[in-house]
Amino acid sequence: MTQPLSSQPPSTPTPAAQMRPNYLVLLEVLLLSGTGALLTMKWLRGALDFYIHPRYTGLVLLAALVLVLMGGARLRDLFTPQPAQRLSGLHLLLALPLLLGLLVPARPLGAETLAGRGLDLTNVPLSTQPATGDPAEWNLLQWATALTVEGDELQGEAVDVVGFVFHDERLSRDAFYAARYVVTCCAADAAAAGLPVLWEGGNNLPADTWVRVQGTLDLVTLNGTRVPAIAATSVAPVDQPEFPYLFP
Repeated sequence: MTQPLSSQPPSTPTPAAQMRPNYLVLLEVLLLSGTGALLTMKWLRGALDFYIHPRYTGLVLLAALVLVLMGGARLRDLFTPQPAQRLSGLHLLLALPLLLGLLVPARPLGAETLAGRGLDLTNVPLSTQPATGDPAEWNLLQWATALTVEGDELQGEAVDVVGFVFHDERLSRDAFYAARYVVTCCAADAAAAGLPVLWEGGNNLPADTWVRVQGTLDLVTLNGTRVPAIAATSVAPVDQPEFPYLFP
């Protein structure tokens, strides 16, 4: 008499199936560790200062280390069978800064950013310390701070500053702004400090060119208002400073 067929026990996964990686876990490892590695590379190349105040560099590097460690810890689940999972908004949120960091070249803010909003000297985050010493050694932030206090008293003082060229249509053909961004926390809160420069043919200088401007402080009429400007005796191209931003 034939025996009834018994139900077959579920088959156990083959060794090959057990070694198949969980690709969603692998993606998470790449996103976490890749973002940490990207932040570290930005720091090694000196580009991290294009985004944040240098006093926060340590915190960013600590965050990079934590991300790498999180990615390493996630590796433990790479070959562990898990319920079916799908990509979520969290994965896309992690991928966005990594993609932007890889695809968008690292460079400091420049004239292009100012072109959309103009240069408003009243919004500069002034230094908490007054500008002291020889005015010829002040940077543009120190000049902005001093001018709010002393104003016309500084007329005729020697000026020697470094900034990038910004063209404002409100200026004459023989004038441009020498400007630098002032960063309190990060590039998102940056505001520009600058002074008009009176220089024959100044309108022909390419925007974003870094220049050293030497001359004396003068007054010019801009939109019916007398404002300080540099009567330049020398305008010379220079390399971009190691730290292109100024910090109050």
